[in-house]
Amino acid sequence: MKIKSHGGFFRAVALLAPVVALPPILGGCMSASLEDAAPAAALRTPPVVPQPAPRTAATPSQKPTPGAPTPGANVTGAYPDLNVPPASATAPIAPSEKDALMRDLTATRQRLENSAPANNADTEARRLRNLAKTHAERQLQEIEKTE
Repeated sequence: MKIKSHGGFFRAVALLAPVVALPPILGGCMSASLEDAAPAAALRTPPVVPQPAPRTAATPSQKPTPGAPTPGANVTGAYPDLNVPPASATAPIAPSEKDALMRDLTATRQRLENSAPANNADTEARRLRNLAKTHAERQLQEIEKTE
């Protein structure tokens, strides 16, 4: 059987194309304003913020009052001396305290080494197999009790 194409599809497309294309074309004629795109608050220019006054260098005669925060670095007019060692935050540990702590740590280390099990893989495997057997037996006994 032979199908004859009469071009009906293309005629329908040719007739419907202007109807389908007309709304976007007419929508493009209307221009959007900036007020529609952004809120009015965004369009206002921000107020001018005054800049802080420039800081002046403090002279050695102007000393800050105790307890008052001092903004920025103190300008004394002299270079800092980096060779002065800083003061210690805590008192250093006394040699007798150090010896006592070392004895305690050594005794604790030796006690733990003596009580630690050997890292023998065969004994560990044997221990785990024995644990599995006893665990399985206990579980079976509990199951049989409930039945």
